[in-house]
Amino acid sequence: MDISPARIWREKPFSYRLEVLECPKCKRRYVGNVEECPKCGAKLERKRLPRKGRVIAWTKVVQVPEFAEDFAPLYIGLIELEDGSRVVAKLVDVVEPSDGMEVEAVLRRVRVDGQTGLIEYALCFRPIL
Repeated sequence: MDISPARIWREKPFSYRLEVLECPKCKRRYVGNVEECPKCGAKLERKRLPRKGRVIAWTKVVQVPEFAEDFAPLYIGLIELEDGSRVVAKLVDVVEPSDGMEVEAVLRRVRVDGQTGLIEYALCFRPIL
């Protein structure tokens, strides 16, 4: 599967900075290229989410796509951030995750496109030591 440079650019604020768009009226949050809230029509504002949180739940992925074979097995976690927001992200630098584990966001390489050589990065979460 090829990496889409347009998708990487569009998702960059969330993938690199944990930045979302939030509606000041109804408090709904969005990721992507949206200017107005689809629910109420208010102008969305950028908001940066906290970079620390704790693991609520996690899973181990043993059969991974071809582009992720170097990273197998993958641990994916549901992270509750310090402000109560929740994100799903890759867990790194961990032998065996646990519920309640304190984590922090770090920028990591997540895949390389074999044909174009385009490298994709994203925020992952690692245990706080």
